Amino acid sequence: MDKSEEEIKGWLEYRKSLLEQKSKSDDDFEKYITFIASGALGLTLTFLDKITPIDCAVYIWLVATGWVLLALTLLLNLYSHFLSSKYTNKSIDEIDDAIDYDSLRENLDGRNKIINKLNGWSIFLLFIGIMSILIYVILNSIR
Repeated sequence: MDKSEEEIKGWLEYRKSLLEQKSKSDDDFEKYITFIASGALGLTLTFLDKITPIDCAVYIWLVATGWVLLALTLLLNLYSHFLSSKYTNKSIDEIDDAIDYDSLRENLDGRNKIINKLNGWSIFLLFIGIMSILIYVILNSIR
């Protein structure tokens, strides 16, 4: 059954709104990852300075691991943002060069997979980094 021109226009508008929503969500994701990772770094520095001085602390390797993972999270998130911007420009160029739709779709899917993997790694590193720091805090609080 063929769709009417009005139905197609409605679906295209809906698709456009979904893309705008996804773009906002992606921006929020990057902000939240950055906010959480940098906040966790700041809190642990305060914790070490005020509550458990480094010369009295045990399992320091846990907090060091957490810091490294949080720093990697921030760097990976920054790289993901850079790559996303670069890929957007590349996609615009392909559209301007009138690349065929199937090829463009395939290129976009491949680029999105890379960005999704980077974002997945950011979440994983953030989680492990925070867990390392929490374990360090718990072990140093109960002694």
